[in-house]
Amino acid sequence: MPRLVLLPGLLQGHRRAAVIGSLAVACLLAWPGLAKAQKGGGGTGTVSAPAPAPQQAPISFAQMAQAVAQQDYTIEQVRRFVRQGQVVAVRERLAVVADGSEMPPFQITFLGVEGELPGSPLHLEWQQTYQRYGPLFHQHGSFRVRDLIRVQQNYTLHDFGPAVRAGRSAVRTVVFPNTTDKSFWVVDVDAATRIPLYWAEFDLQFQLLAEVEAVAFADAVAGPVAVPHTTVLHPDFGSARASLGDPHGLLEPPAVLASYAVSAIETRDDPLNGQQKLVMTYTDGVDQFLVVQVPDTKDVFEDLPNRAGGKGATGHTIARFQDSAMRVLLFWEDGVAFQVTGRGALARLDAVARQLYLQALSTN
Repeated sequence: MPRLVLLPGLLQGHRRAAVIGSLAVACLLAWPGLAKAQKGGGGTGTVSAPAPAPQQAPISFAQMAQAVAQQDYTIEQVRRFVRQGQVVAVRERLAVVADGSEMPPFQITFLGVEGELPGSPLHLEWQQTYQRYGPLFHQHGSFRVRDLIRVQQNYTLHDFGPAVRAGRSAVRTVVFPNTTDKSFWVVDVDAATRIPLYWAEFDLQFQLLAEVEAVAFADAVAGPVAVPHTTVLHPDFGSARASLGDPHGLLEPPAVLASYAVSAIETRDDPLNGQQKLVMTYTDGVDQFLVVQVPDTKDVFEDLPNRAGGKGATGHTIARFQDSAMRVLLFWEDGVAFQVTGRGALARLDAVARQLYLQALSTN
C-alpha cells in the first residue's frame, strides 16, 4: 500500500451558523484591505467615494459568471501574497477579452512590487516569477465562478451591502462553502458590470490566504491581447495523451472526489525545463485542484531508504508539502511523475493521491 509521509489529522469543523454570524465583524477587522472599502478607499490614492448605487436585485452566481464571459475589461490591481508571515504586494494589469467562455483570453502584466524600486532584488524576483507563472495566478489563483451548476450546489452567496472599490460603487458578498475543508471568499462585485473588483480568501479560522484589490478599472481593452501558447486544451483524455505521443504510464483518473468534476484537460510546456505534462483540472464551482502527470521522468524517490529496501521499507511513497494555502502530493510510478495540488485545507486530496497511486500500481 502507498505510504503517505507526514499525514496529520483532518481539519476540525466549525458550526456553520457560528461562522456566518461572525462574518460581519471578521470581514471588517481581519484584513486592512477590507476596511478601506468601508471608508470609501479603493486602493492607493483613492480619496473620494461615489454615491452608493441605486437599490438593485441581489448579486447572483449567474450574474458573476456571465459578466466575466461577456464583458471586456482591464483592471490594474494589487495581488497580495502571504510568505512566511510577511505580505508582498505586487501590482499587475489584467486585460480580458470576453468570448463567452468561462476562461476567456487574457493577458496579465507585471507592473512592480509596492515599496520597491525597479531593479531591486525583490522587484527582479517577482518580475521573473510573473514571466514564468503569471498566467497561472489568474487561471488558478483568483476568485471566479468556474461552473455555475456546481457552485450553486456547493456554495451559498451572502449579500453584505454596499462598498467602494477603485472609485466605483460595489456590492460586498461572501461566498461560503457547504463543507468545512474549503476556503470562504469575501468578494466586492462592481455594481454596474458584476466584475469582481476585490476578493480575499480566508480559511474557516479567518486566516487570510490571498487577496487581490483593484485600483483602476475600465470596461474595455486597449489593443490586442497577447495570449501565451504554452497550454493546449483538449476535449478528452485520449486526445491529450495522443498529443504527447501516447507515452507509457499515463492514467485516466476516475471521478476522484465528491462534488468536484473535470473542468479542463490540457497539455502544458513547463516554463522551467520545457517538459510536457498532462494537466487535469477539477472544480466544485469555485475551488480547484489539479492532477498533473509528467511522462518519461526519473524516479525522484529512488534513493530513499524505503525505495532501496532499507529497514521498514514499503517500496511506495507519497510525499506531501502542506501549508495553510497549498497542499501538494507527489509520487512516481512506471516512468511518470504524478502531482496532486490544491488548497491547504482540502485534506481529502490525500485520499485522491492514494487512489491514483493504487490505480497506477494496478494498471502497471
